[in-house]
Amino acid sequence: MRFHYALVDDLIAEVEFEERVEAKAEACGGLVDEPTAAMLVVGDLGRAHRKVQDLFSGGSLVCFFGRVLAVSEPRTFVRADGEEGRIATVTLGDETGRVETALFDEKADAVAEIAVGEVLEVIARPSQRRRGDVTALALQKAGCEVDCQVSPAAGAIPVADRTVELRARVLFLRPPRSFVRRDGTPGAMTEALVGNADGVFRLVAWHPGLLEGVGPGETVRITNAQPSRRSDRSEYSIDEGSAVEAIDDALEVPVTPLSALPGEGTVSVRGTVASLQPPRQFVARSGEPSWVRNLALADASGTAPVVLWGEHAFLPLAVGDALEVYGATAKPGRYGDLEVSAGWSSAVVLPAGDEVGVAIEGTVLAAPAGLFIDDGINRYLLAADAYRMGDELRIEGRLAGNRLTPEAVAPASPDPEAVRRRLGALSSRQDAG
Repeated sequence: MRFHYALVDDLIAEVEFEERVEAKAEACGGLVDEPTAAMLVVGDLGRAHRKVQDLFSGGSLVCFFGRVLAVSEPRTFVRADGEEGRIATVTLGDETGRVETALFDEKADAVAEIAVGEVLEVIARPSQRRRGDVTALALQKAGCEVDCQVSPAAGAIPVADRTVELRARVLFLRPPRSFVRRDGTPGAMTEALVGNADGVFRLVAWHPGLLEGVGPGETVRITNAQPSRRSDRSEYSIDEGSAVEAIDDALEVPVTPLSALPGEGTVSVRGTVASLQPPRQFVARSGEPSWVRNLALADASGTAPVVLWGEHAFLPLAVGDALEVYGATAKPGRYGDLEVSAGWSSAVVLPAGDEVGVAIEGTVLAAPAGLFIDDGINRYLLAADAYRMGDELRIEGRLAGNRLTPEAVAPASPDPEAVRRRLGALSSRQDAG
């Protein structure tokens, strides 16, 4: 009953609505059930179900029945304030037309329970961003029939319509996460970002074991991948009927020159860090703390600002580092210049350079770029953050440029003379600066 009350909650109180529904059921001699009686009351109040072609004829809320024509997998995006969100799209139609229906955040996960051909009853709000689309506020499966002679939208691929083989390079891989299906059973999924000569794609594995043993930088062949389409990029999902195997095939992912960034859209860029600010904390809309970091990236064509959101803000970066950003968003920045924004759905990659094995003893120091270890002569950026400023450590690891990736860490052997030498060298450098 609350589903239908949402359509008229600005007109009458919930108690009065319930009373009207009971009275309507009695007036019909018990021949209608509660949902049908609720629909009749909604109609009496001037909020009847509409046909798809009439959804935008007025009113801030609409209710309609539609047959499912296509379903997209949920995808993650970053809102303007840096908070992460999820969205999925269901294409619904009746005999008068079709409409793209957006499901946000927890509602996006409901698409796992929606199949092409089913009929849904939807309460929605016309989209303020995309003319002709609606945003679902509530939805439920309906037992009525809907005639629909409208074919799915171009580029929208119905679930189970077809599968493809995909060759791509793994750019970024998230740890598996668990969820609970509507029927109460547990599920798990893994998300990845992959790319090839055609661009960058989101990959969702509903069977996380398919991606076990696969790492960033590897090229894979994926069979029985289910494609779907968003307005800005293609996506693929895989399940128990799919297969993933590593192959020896170097695939290049195209990048956009920084001087040729589009006004908006999804881009991949590559360059050298020209300037760098420390991570900055802020409070997201949800009330949870998050982080953002600003830098300037330069390539042969020019320089552009880049914004790193969330976990990307803590990458161990230094001026002069090579950096690759895949699946980011190009958009006008605060001051009108074009910037590249990399959030949850992006991959930020430090290309592997020539590495050598080293063992370094020194003092851990903090700087705007991150944590360093100083041996009294040189300072090395630590590709880890589990240390405290002032720690005296011996670190064995891999050194690429001035970035040290620890592999074994132990307290440094007590050596007062060595400590005095390092402190003296540090003081001399500060005096010289």
